Amino acid sequence: MLIRDVSVLQSGQILKDRDILIQDNKIVEIGRDLKVEDKSEIIDGRGKLAAPGLINCHTHAAMTLLRGYADDMELKPWLENKIWPLEAKLNEEDISWGVKLACLEQIHFGITCFNDMYLFPDAVAEATKEMGMRAFISGVVFDMRPEFLTGVEPFVRRWKGDELIIPAVGPHSAYACSEETLLKEKEIADRHNAMIHIHLSETREEVDGFLLSKGRSPVEYLDTLGMLSERLAAVHCVWLSENDCRLLAERKANVVDCTVSNLKLTSGIAPLNTLLKWGVNICLGTDGASSNNNLSLFEEMKVTAIVQKNAYHTPAAFSAEQIWRLATDNAYRTFGLDMGLKAGALADLMLIDLRKPWLCPETNIISHLVYSMTGGVDTTIINGRVLMREGIIPGEEKIMAGAQKRFEDLVQRR
Repeated sequence: MLIRDVSVLQSGQILKDRDILIQDNKIVEIGRDLKVEDKSEIIDGRGKLAAPGLINCHTHAAMTLLRGYADDMELKPWLENKIWPLEAKLNEEDISWGVKLACLEQIHFGITCFNDMYLFPDAVAEATKEMGMRAFISGVVFDMRPEFLTGVEPFVRRWKGDELIIPAVGPHSAYACSEETLLKEKEIADRHNAMIHIHLSETREEVDGFLLSKGRSPVEYLDTLGMLSERLAAVHCVWLSENDCRLLAERKANVVDCTVSNLKLTSGIAPLNTLLKWGVNICLGTDGASSNNNLSLFEEMKVTAIVQKNAYHTPAAFSAEQIWRLATDNAYRTFGLDMGLKAGALADLMLIDLRKPWLCPETNIISHLVYSMTGGVDTTIINGRVLMREGIIPGEEKIMAGAQKRFEDLVQRR
């Protein structure tokens, strides 16, 4: 595949009139006047910007099926009165349709990989692979459903080595899992060198409960179990002490900030500046569409920048360039993926139509991507395969109709 005469985003700068040569699932070369075989697929890149794919570092893809179902509620009643009762009715077919809908949306927003934790992980993996997306997938584990723990290692073994699906371990949280459960999850993750994906210090109530019952914060508690490491994706991290930030940095753990979801559920604002001061690797996630309510990392970037500026009372805080790195370089580092627009990297990228009013005039492209990008991207390529071209994904209408029907059936189910 050759993308011809495209502008390329590298190190925050636009390199114009370049060709991108892709073979199999890798970028082979970026340059001018590159040659390919006659039968190679050619994409006209004129008027478009090639940018590296984004990683949604925390979501519950199947919950896209629940978008708009329960809004304007605080976290605990939202979960206990609305989400958990409906989730109890979900089956694998529901999960499959919800995941496909989530993949459609993420492909439209230039997301090429996502990190997921949810029910029926095999159904999540199969639907994701069918859609052609890359994903780190873990089945959620909590003590009120002890049978979930027994399925973790078989799931990891089934999907280990897959080209697109990377199995991970997903204890829901320190408050929903016993010490025994957390240690068993850690043992599985260590045995398979897998990522651990966990909600951490999301609410003040969670942190206060740990301080009262254990005399330490959730972060400090996980540290006593040896769970803080470079293979940990710790999600939310809203209520952190200075010592929590220090521990996360020293153990090289990764923090996933979900600003929009945290604001919508009034969970609070993560102390990103303090985390950065200590050198913590921070990346961004949307959370599920039932609490966001979309899966746009462009919106997540803008809101994160604006909220952090206000939290620290200066517009100079969290520049567009810093925020863009959270969604790209920092995310690649979190999951150990060789991504970006360079020779040898995975061919996971997007093409953005520069001929849109929100990207004019041509001044600072990173600023435009963080603050001005209001539409979807033009073309999304994952693993060297074009999944969307000129805003069109084959079969999209069928998936949306199927998801609508599954939701209607779900809410009527007894």
